[in-house]
Amino acid sequence: MTLIPGNKGRASLRLAVLGGLFAGVVNGLLGTGAGTVFFFVAQRIYRDDPGIGAKDCFACAMAAVFPVSLLSLFTYPSVNAGSDLLPALLIPAALGGLLGAFLSDRIGQKTLKKIFAAVVVFGGAYMIAGS
Repeated sequence: MTLIPGNKGRASLRLAVLGGLFAGVVNGLLGTGAGTVFFFVAQRIYRDDPGIGAKDCFACAMAAVFPVSLLSLFTYPSVNAGSDLLPALLIPAALGGLLGAFLSDRIGQKTLKKIFAAVVVFGGAYMIAGS
């Protein structure tokens, strides 16, 4: 197993490092978005690997976003804001994550990509036009 898979070696490592840095900055600034960056980086690195698909890149992004989100949580200036809501979110989110992982094996990659795109577009539209 190599540190950075893919056919490009150093270029893949450079992309992973820069992508990870950018994802951390985005997550630190906005409190969200690192998973999207990680997903795009993983897709770019694995684009020539027929054994790696979109759901694998989603899984990679989700595994990478957890520690980044924890770091942001503990370093954000208003760390106590919303802390009373956190326990009510964690258990349902964990159960939803398990359900989503189970369903991802049964949903085609094209459908997963459409769901991902819809979530990103909705989130962006809400951020622009929402409250």
